[in-house]
Amino acid sequence: PLEASAFFVLAGFRVRDTQRARSATMSGMCTLSWQRNGAGYDLIFNRDEKRSRLPAEPPAVRRVGSTAVLAPRDGEAGGSWLATNEHGLTVALLNGYLGGDAVAAPASGEWTSRGRLVMELSDCSDVPELAGRLKTLNLATFRSFHLAAFDPRTAVLASWQDGRLERMDEDAFSPPLISSSFRFGEVARSRRAHYREYLDAADGSRIEAALAYHRSHGPERGAFSPCMHRQDARTVSLTWVRVDATRVQMRYAPDAPCRGWPPGPALTLGRRPGV
Repeated sequence: PLEASAFFVLAGFRVRDTQRARSATMSGMCTLSWQRNGAGYDLIFNRDEKRSRLPAEPPAVRRVGSTAVLAPRDGEAGGSWLATNEHGLTVALLNGYLGGDAVAAPASGEWTSRGRLVMELSDCSDVPELAGRLKTLNLATFRSFHLAAFDPRTAVLASWQDGRLERMDEDAFSPPLISSSFRFGEVARSRRAHYREYLDAADGSRIEAALAYHRSHGPERGAFSPCMHRQDARTVSLTWVRVDATRVQMRYAPDAPCRGWPPGPALTLGRRPGV
């Protein structure tokens, strides 16, 4: 359970101070939602980035140790914000945007790319293994982050802030998860309310309603909309992961989803038994 005296909860994240939940060096946001589908889950991730950032490489089948992994690759730092493996485990990264990150540089003077953490953990077989391994890592050279991991049975949200690693189990957080360097509280409240409207109005597939939400411009096209458009940043891609009893699939739209839809053909892995 959360300690109310130390943290408040907004859009699934625990942040010590709303005034610090931003960084002058960051300009992106991200929106993550998911739904259980019986033997697995669907997960949708809007990646928002600076317009000046180099384009990402599209998802490909990659090997991490002996494990097959589906993941796009960041065009600058080389890591990833999202990875799904043949066990049915998905690792998703959202930046923390703590103002302290800009001044509290590690002793080496260099930060480690948070996207490399996603790939380092992407060969885990399930959420318990990932959570256990994450606790053993030295995170001192990473800026603040929120790392969500899902397998067919459970999920976890880990937050690295102020030199502490905190954990929330699946019953303590709900979709959508949102990170933002711009007016975080207002953006998060708006996007979560908009998400509920879309799902409450669904008269068919709830996953189709969620996909429509991620492509939408509610309440209007701009900084608050899930498909985000700002002068300095925008939604640069949508990734849709589906895990079922036999397969792991990833579809990718390499542009703002309002115009980059539908995504390309699915990359597919056979799901290994065991999870």
